[in-house]
Amino acid sequence: MKRTLSVLLLLALVLLQMPAQGSKEGPSAAPKRYSIGTSSSGGNFYLIGGGLATILNNALPGQFVFTSEETGGSTANLAMIEGGEAEIGFAMTSALYEGAKGIAKWTNGKPMTKVLGLVPLYPSYMTMYTLTSSPVKSLSDYNGRIVGLGSKGAAMDSVLRAVFTNMGIVPSSIFNDGHGATATAVSQGQVDVAVLFSYPPFASITELEATRSLRFIGLTPKEQKYLTDTYPFYSAAVMPKGSYVGATSDVPTISEWNMLVVSADLSVDEVYLIAKTLFEKNPELLAVHNSLKYATGDNAANFNIPLHPGVIKYLKEKGIAVDARLVP
Repeated sequence: MKRTLSVLLLLALVLLQMPAQGSKEGPSAAPKRYSIGTSSSGGNFYLIGGGLATILNNALPGQFVFTSEETGGSTANLAMIEGGEAEIGFAMTSALYEGAKGIAKWTNGKPMTKVLGLVPLYPSYMTMYTLTSSPVKSLSDYNGRIVGLGSKGAAMDSVLRAVFTNMGIVPSSIFNDGHGATATAVSQGQVDVAVLFSYPPFASITELEATRSLRFIGLTPKEQKYLTDTYPFYSAAVMPKGSYVGATSDVPTISEWNMLVVSADLSVDEVYLIAKTLFEKNPELLAVHNSLKYATGDNAANFNIPLHPGVIKYLKEKGIAVDARLVP
């Protein structure tokens, strides 16, 4: 009888301990799954997004599972984060500006409330290209031409449509599609000139140059000044000679930053860990794309929206000053 009672007591103790053990191995211990919104295939966001997901998954096994998602680009990523469909995404500062103010059509008049800065990525040049056989040689030549402006509703699309109207430029039509599809349309003569923001070499352009000869169109000083005076996220820049085969001389243009942003729903500790990993894996980032040499803590000052508190925690640990405008 005593032996039976002892066995029952032992069994009871084991059963009491099982829920605690199960909680360590159950849902609370499962890695958190987060989506990274990128762009259409053929774009730098798409290429870099896969690389970042790999770096994070390798560095933080068991804690997170990051997946890179093909999307419509900046504005689609911001909308997905706002709607809880993605946790991290790529966005250009023009889209962040529009989203923060709720002034573009894609925002439906509602300023973003959940998107915060994570890691600065790289500046990109406004790159305008056409076939060398095309008569298009300047911005004013866009009159009566078919102009490719990337995905419909993206920040560049909405901004440049307004620019054309204000500058009296009237294209015959606007072609809206991903950068790869736009490059193909240029090669087939369906689009007269394409515009995109990119850091060279951009895959879709270099692939096109393998079979077609391209001309790269620059801006006049007056056009640069108009764009930088009107839009605070643009800066005057020069795309260096040799960036592409057809760039036989420096190309005067404008630039803006590309950023990695994150949902405010993620905790301080989670974002601190993600930011720390990316900032401190710079050699691995460079293996993904050379442009990521700019992905440093000091360049966080180029954000035009507040940073996530987890990022601020990391920057302060490293002695990097955080401007008051970047504190949410």
